[in-house]
Amino acid sequence: MPDRPSGAAPAEASADAGLIPLTELPLDTCAVVAEVRAATDDVEVLKTMGVCEGRRVMLVRRGDPMIVKVLGARLGVSARLAELVLTRPCPAGPEGTGA
Repeated sequence: MPDRPSGAAPAEASADAGLIPLTELPLDTCAVVAEVRAATDDVEVLKTMGVCEGRRVMLVRRGDPMIVKVLGARLGVSARLAELVLTRPCPAGPEGTGA
């Protein structure tokens, strides 16, 4: 198996470019859930709360639990679960603001 060229990033790292864990999202900034990297049970818990791929979210307060705005509601999400939710900034424009 050939080695990667010097300085080349693994494919997974380049696929993660621009993704921000929910725990690191700037406060009151709209983001879209890009991926949830949790065990099946945790994914189901997050889905039940409305946190799933394609959903707009906003981090309202840091801590444990973190307060996240989803579908106009504020939810408490453990920092452990929030770390597994990868987001990207909302698209610009009127539809891209808010969660």
